[in-house]
Amino acid sequence: MVEEIPAEVFESRPRLLHAALLAYLRASHAAGDDRQLHRTLQFYVVVGQRYGMRLGSFNRSGDLLAAGTAAVISGRLRGDYHGSERIGAWTDAHVTLGTAQPVPPWTTTPAATRPGWLSVERGLTAMLAGSLDQATLLFTRAHAEAGEPPYAHYAGASAAANLSLLAAWRGHLDLARSWLETFERSAPLPDWIEHQCGTGAATARTLIAIDEGDPDTAADLLGRIGPATRRVELWPFVAFANASYEAYFGDPHRGLRALDAARQRHGALSPDPTTMAGELVLRAEAKLLLRAGAGTRVLHLSDQHAEFHSLTLYAAWAHLLAGEHHEAMRLAAEAIQHNELPLNDQIGLHLVQAATSLRTGQDERARAAFSSAISLRAGRAHVSPFLALQGSDIDELARLARVANPLHETTVNARYNAPPSVPLVHLTPREREVLRALSAGQTAEKAATQFGVSVTTVRTQIRRIYQKLRVSHRKEALAKAEVLGLLRTPRLAAHDRAG
Repeated sequence: MVEEIPAEVFESRPRLLHAALLAYLRASHAAGDDRQLHRTLQFYVVVGQRYGMRLGSFNRSGDLLAAGTAAVISGRLRGDYHGSERIGAWTDAHVTLGTAQPVPPWTTTPAATRPGWLSVERGLTAMLAGSLDQATLLFTRAHAEAGEPPYAHYAGASAAANLSLLAAWRGHLDLARSWLETFERSAPLPDWIEHQCGTGAATARTLIAIDEGDPDTAADLLGRIGPATRRVELWPFVAFANASYEAYFGDPHRGLRALDAARQRHGALSPDPTTMAGELVLRAEAKLLLRAGAGTRVLHLSDQHAEFHSLTLYAAWAHLLAGEHHEAMRLAAEAIQHNELPLNDQIGLHLVQAATSLRTGQDERARAAFSSAISLRAGRAHVSPFLALQGSDIDELARLARVANPLHETTVNARYNAPPSVPLVHLTPREREVLRALSAGQTAEKAATQFGVSVTTVRTQIRRIYQKLRVSHRKEALAKAEVLGLLRTPRLAAHDRAG
């Protein structure tokens, strides 16, 4: 029995540790015991970290592969994506060029080591770190290494599932479906392994259903996946899918509650936008805030992460909804130059341009922008970006572009779900500093000393803050500023932090 093996034995026998982990994963899944899974993973994290410090001591390729992959997983679970990949690349080079013999593709002999295992774990590290090109290459390699049934390793199924998720996230729905078909053709997997490998595939199917305006299918899939508070590494994608569903078809306030619970559960209340987890969390928050009519909070979120271009779409929509057409057009024109944005963002930016042009009487520009949005769709059923438009706007834009209303072409019952139009609160950087000083309990005199200006200047700024917030005294101003998210300290751009 595994329980009878002393913990120190695992230090020198990484393959035994992996076998023990799989045994406990299976038992935890059968019992539905998330706490036991957490304890097992924590032990794996600690031992994997120790393996990473002495990889050179393992002479046999099987031991080196198991120890190196454990160290990769350990680093990733600790959030050390750079260290995880550094160990993964080193292990890869030594296993590939060391004693392990590659298996020719024309033979049916199964590989002695676990084919594709290291590559798929490195791919998952790259994906969560935000290096999507590297992740795609590693997952593709893992699928090829895993081989064909009946000797295929489960890493091949996991790679196909994650490739489908990346494609769906980028908005390439046909490519996502192709990888989903590959995943489904994988050799039958035990339930407990399929549960671990299948989250990416199920989330990809959810994103496809949302993009195609199919709320019933999306809700059913989300119910099967479970909440983003579950202990799964792909929780940021699950959280984003749930937020997208609530934004387009459900209740954005319910979505914000669920998102906050997931962030609390996984320690992501202050997300790093340079990682995929941080990007997905910030996108989900901005999308939900926009649908909840909290445009000012969207703008403040964008200001906090000024170096993060992916929030510009939501800021542009916030300006459009507030009737600030020129600023909406400026932001859309600026952001549309970034080719790395997912397809839905690119379509959304063209729709901002189309709507602002329509409302300012520039029909030809409106026609061209709407035509571009139509041509970028992954297919006729790809409708989610168009759900943000007002019904009258989309009808008029379709007429100008001489195309059918895209929401009328789908086979599902897609409906308009335009965010509400609300005024925005614009505070200058100095007004925000004064507001934060008031929040800290400072008087006008102390704030003037801090900023090196006269008391009269600070009092004038306070009056302007009250006017913009439509309040008459300090307590009311601070309460409203808190609701609008104006008291949060902006994040510095990466180059500013480095300096």
